[in-house]
Amino acid sequence: MGKLRSKVIRTALFAGITAAGAAALGALGQPLIIALGVRMASFVTTGFVCLGGALSVWSLGDLIVGAKREHDRILTEKKNTRSLLVDDDRTTVEDMTSPEATRERLVRIRMSSPGLAPLIDRCLFQMDRMDELQRRQGELIGLNKAAYLKDTVGTLDTVEREICLNLRGVVNQCIVAGEEADEQRLDMDKVESILAKNKKLLDQSKELLVVSADWIDRYNAQEGGADRSLLDNWIKVIQDTLSGIENR
Repeated sequence: MGKLRSKVIRTALFAGITAAGAAALGALGQPLIIALGVRMASFVTTGFVCLGGALSVWSLGDLIVGAKREHDRILTEKKNTRSLLVDDDRTTVEDMTSPEATRERLVRIRMSSPGLAPLIDRCLFQMDRMDELQRRQGELIGLNKAAYLKDTVGTLDTVEREICLNLRGVVNQCIVAGEEADEQRLDMDKVESILAKNKKLLDQSKELLVVSADWIDRYNAQEGGADRSLLDNWIKVIQDTLSGIENR
């Protein structure tokens, strides 16, 4: 906005100087002709007016382009702000499962509705817990060079996306309730059901971490001969839970 204002001032300045200069040269009239001659006086006057006019036109064009860009920027900011808060047809499924986008929505709701802060903190705690499980699983695999457990990382990534997708339901409840809302304006039975599903997934993911560590120890001790059936069973348990949630 500051740049646009400076362009307005510059355009007005060029136009004003051109008009004032042309008027001054015109007022000199005869003395100017006597001093410079008819041809030179006409050349000076015409040149000044043309130069000033060209600068004014250029500045005006630059002002118009700048105004359009500023208008487009404001529209884009409004659109982006709305897309962070509203779940509509233009929002992709990938965005709904994005941890970054989900966390940002929740933080915005906590800021606009302090009465929902305890609920939002519960949602963020679930996301933090998932982040911690993923970090510990990655550290476990990295420490033991256990590339053979990459499928567990993929499983936890899927769980994280499902948790974010579930939390969309909480976000939607908060949007419907509006700003300055509290939990009394939400369908808390639905909210508690969502958080319970996420807790189940988190508990299963923690168990997968425990089983992974145990299997790594046996794998290292037996040089790759350890039975992996328990680990595979836990991956299947999580997948079955995910399938049950998705097909509810």
